[in-house]
Amino acid sequence: MAAPCYLGWDFSTQQLKVIAIDEQLRVIYEDNVHFDKDLPEFKTQGGVYIHSDRLTVTSPVLMWVKALDMILEKMKSSGFNFSQIRALSGAGQQHGSVYWKKGSSQILKNASPELPLHQSLKDCFSVSDSPIWMDSSTASQCRELEKAVGGAQHLARVTGSRAYERFTGNQIAKIYSQNPEVYKQTERISLVSSFAASLFLGTYAPIDYSDGSGMNLLQIWEKAWSKSCLDACAPGLEERLGCPVPSHSVLGPISPYYSQRYGFSPDCKVVAFTGDNPASLAGMRLQEGDIAISLGTSDTLFLWIQEPTPALEGHILCNPVDSQTYMALLCFKNGSLMRERIRDDCASGSWDEFSKALSSTVAGNSGNLGFYFDVMEITPEAVGIHRFNRDNQKVSRFPKEVEIRALIEGQFMAKRIHAEKLGYKVLPRTRILATGGASHNKKILQVLSDVFNAPVFTIDTANSACLGSAYRAIHGLVAERNVSLADVVKLAPEPRLAVTPTPGAEEHLISQTGVWSLRCGIHLTSVDISVCCHMGSFSNHRRAPRGRGVSGCCSSYLLADVYNSSGLMNTGVLEDGILLKKQSKPCRVTEGLGPEMDLLLRLSLCPDPCPLSLHGSEWSIPLEQGKEPVKKLGNAG
Repeated sequence: MAAPCYLGWDFSTQQLKVIAIDEQLRVIYEDNVHFDKDLPEFKTQGGVYIHSDRLTVTSPVLMWVKALDMILEKMKSSGFNFSQIRALSGAGQQHGSVYWKKGSSQILKNASPELPLHQSLKDCFSVSDSPIWMDSSTASQCRELEKAVGGAQHLARVTGSRAYERFTGNQIAKIYSQNPEVYKQTERISLVSSFAASLFLGTYAPIDYSDGSGMNLLQIWEKAWSKSCLDACAPGLEERLGCPVPSHSVLGPISPYYSQRYGFSPDCKVVAFTGDNPASLAGMRLQEGDIAISLGTSDTLFLWIQEPTPALEGHILCNPVDSQTYMALLCFKNGSLMRERIRDDCASGSWDEFSKALSSTVAGNSGNLGFYFDVMEITPEAVGIHRFNRDNQKVSRFPKEVEIRALIEGQFMAKRIHAEKLGYKVLPRTRILATGGASHNKKILQVLSDVFNAPVFTIDTANSACLGSAYRAIHGLVAERNVSLADVVKLAPEPRLAVTPTPGAEEHLISQTGVWSLRCGIHLTSVDISVCCHMGSFSNHRRAPRGRGVSGCCSSYLLADVYNSSGLMNTGVLEDGILLKKQSKPCRVTEGLGPEMDLLLRLSLCPDPCPLSLHGSEWSIPLEQGKEPVKKLGNAG
């Protein structure tokens, strides 16, 4: 009898991948179909169509189905024994959606094993080109959704994220508003992940909790659809989505189509498919307290969180391997390209010179701090290069070795600050799991370890979503018996310890992290205004505390540059939470700062350092002395 094995699939943007593993978690087969190269008849570029408005991005649904036909035929030709597969699961690019035409469920159920699946399903989709995660054409739908549910912060609290253009709910709203007849003809809406699971199941597969968290539709706490969000997007949406299920759910046996055409065992189980990022969390084998950092073209953080605090930046998703906990996702655009630019400018294009310069400076960079955003950053929303010296003065340049450390420390401080804002806590058992190009540079990893005060391990995550799907296939068979994924994958190779924190580095970095956080900005997205704060020393302006707007013992000043979408509006001084005009000219404050900021500022000039928290309800700022105040800001998001 053939030894049991498990399949993991990944329906990604540019290719379809498959991995088979045995019970010892060894990879025994892997293959892929590259959409552009192997399916040229669809004429995609990078697996997608970028439309003339440069905002709309789609992929042809039948291309995904034909890719599955192709890869299964390749496996069959290679002699792969399908009868040994006990279970399979998979991943799909997040946020993408598939629209099944009325009557398609019967066609899917009764597909003839004499035909490749794409021929049977060719007329089953009311929308032939699926909107995917790269699409950014739904700005108006995002505004309407946030307005309907009470603002961006409230939407984030309910669904884990503020409204994003790529998120599925907003894409559905666009289709309904622009093509109501197409929406009317649609009997089921799937995510790419649940669509792929449906192909194997022979019936519509439910959306899992984890991938469902990336739609702006799922209540992440109750794990049920939000009626207010559904109603804001389209009528009759709940019945088109079906009921969401736990990510470890066994959905049922594989469709008879696969037994008859390829020789799958009728007992092969289909475990719920999920998004590619949640599947990667499983593939990297994160545990509670761990953080995975992918240091690539963009830098991405995966966090395992027990008690998240959804914010306006980043995403909270249901955990795909533990339904009682959550995962957070943070993406930073200015990753390796920014590091390579500073390497070229300051180290003659040499990583060896870059590393030597990094090692020649101390943790905390002697108080020098920098923000490096070549392109508009996602987290935080900012652009440009900004340097501050140890005296809190903005400067135009640093010595080369200081520039290099300012870049690396600044990038990692941003990651820790925003992770903690989402509820992440560094625990004694915390491990940092690093992957991507920069994870091969031990000097960069040393800074990462020092900033997080945790050991850094390196992992090989080639095809992590695919491998994670295979792990989840095994886990799905035993999850109902309270067996954890960690127990399932304990035979997998352990991450390799790369570096541990430098003794004494943490005390140099604590105040630096606080100042970085302070300068990084407070975002008031309800009126598209951000207040970017930086330390100031205005001893000649010291005033007695007003007893309002601040709690704490610190009376340091903060410079506050107030921006809107048109640029700089005004500069003022915050003293003890009271906003003053620059040069100490008075500036009206209505009721202090918004309570929803939930901001704790740790200032390097405070003893211990001193925590200073801003609170209140509403505030406003005049453009000039004697002019009417700027529009009332309302509660800060």
